[in-house]
Amino acid sequence: MPDETDPPRKNYGFKERTFKRDERPASASRPPVTVQDLAKLAGPVTRSTPVPSTAPKADDPNDPFATLQRNRAAEKKSGGDDIEIRQVSSRRKRDYWFLIIAGNLAIILPSFILGPNAMTLGAGLAGVIIYSLGLTWVMWQVMGRY
Repeated sequence: MPDETDPPRKNYGFKERTFKRDERPASASRPPVTVQDLAKLAGPVTRSTPVPSTAPKADDPNDPFATLQRNRAAEKKSGGDDIEIRQVSSRRKRDYWFLIIAGNLAIILPSFILGPNAMTLGAGLAGVIIYSLGLTWVMWQVMGRY
């Protein structure tokens, strides 16, 4: 089979394209419209630098900063600015401590009632650790605010 030669390799490529101009000028005497011509027709640029959006305009009724200042002054005048600081009790904290104490007692008491030997005390200590860590994780990490 070494006598057979491979067929010649084919070379593929793109053919030359000719583009048809859709918008030809109406008369041959007038050159086609360019971008520069359109820019001249649009007129001169009114401002070369942009106006900063945070700069307040004089006597602007829609100025948000002035509106907020008027609202703040009215709030101070009506006494809405006075706050009362009071202790907020957390139901989550209250429930957590209740469950920690009740659950750990429910684990420790049977281990002492069954008899204080190494096996029951070890199981009770392991139960307290697993319960406390699990409850802490569920109450403060898994649960949302309530």
